[in-house]
Amino acid sequence: MSVWQNLFYGGLLPVHSWLRTLVPSIDTAVLMYHELARDDTDIEAWTVLRESDFLRQIEYLNSHYDIVSLDTALAQMEARTPRERPMAVVTFDDGDLRNATVLLPIVEALKIPITVYIATRQIAEGSPYWFDRIINALQGRGTRTVDLKKHGLGRYEINRVHGKKNWYRISCLLEDLKSLAPDTRTAAVETVLSCVDAPAPGRDSQIKPMSIFDLKALAACPFITIGAHSHCHNILTQLRPEAIEESVKLSKELLEQWSGQPVAHFAYPDGRYDDTVTDTVRRAGFRSAVTTNGRLWSGEDSSLHIPRIGVGRYDSLEQVKFRLTGGIRGFFPWRDAAR
Repeated sequence: MSVWQNLFYGGLLPVHSWLRTLVPSIDTAVLMYHELARDDTDIEAWTVLRESDFLRQIEYLNSHYDIVSLDTALAQMEARTPRERPMAVVTFDDGDLRNATVLLPIVEALKIPITVYIATRQIAEGSPYWFDRIINALQGRGTRTVDLKKHGLGRYEINRVHGKKNWYRISCLLEDLKSLAPDTRTAAVETVLSCVDAPAPGRDSQIKPMSIFDLKALAACPFITIGAHSHCHNILTQLRPEAIEESVKLSKELLEQWSGQPVAHFAYPDGRYDDTVTDTVRRAGFRSAVTTNGRLWSGEDSSLHIPRIGVGRYDSLEQVKFRLTGGIRGFFPWRDAAR
């Protein structure tokens, strides 16, 4: 964090308890993670959180919240039952390999309920999605120049700086690629990959999909709930209705086949949805669906539009604490009500 960010979040430490008192007792914090890695793993990706940071965050949650399963939270939210301590729900997206090798042992040791939303195509095909392929290719210390002007995008200088600033540049590239329609994005992705050297085989910094065997190990853990995250992991609002339905239904069918369990919860890829996507998810038989709207889950939210608070590699514990109080809404609790 910058000096000013340290001063800001550090100055909030004495008021975190007070801010929590402003949050309605029914409101629930749903945290969104993607993947954990050992602390010595050299990777620049917001989506890959250090194991020790996750453990500190869970310790904080255990001290101030009841960490509950998504099913428990849904029942409590539907009943609107006031609680002495607020609830927190911990979720992971995508279904990357370290969910099995790093996260699963932690869940089993700490006995904390977790929901893991699995995007199924990368498991079925054994190949990462395009965004992880790009993140993998951009790892390393050499400067990478990516020119996508012929695709209507820009020019990106990667690895001139490192850490959070470098991730900002990578994420700008990824967001611009997301703006392209799926059928035109493929060529742009191949241009990116042609601009950089192939990653060294076996590098620990690579993001890889889990296998069906890994998925079954997760499903066998009594503390883990398996949810669906579509099959294609495309932004569903960019697809035709029939393609949305195919991706949503196929992810559910494959996960139920692989896990031997019903799959009742869904995560919108990139958090994006509209009426067509929501209706498709509802008709597919999902009980809930989560977004990436970075706020607390209130009693006014539909069970198919549950907001989540994203947490990643470059977020300090102080930042996470602040978001758990509702962020800036903690200072102005009447703000949303006035909208």
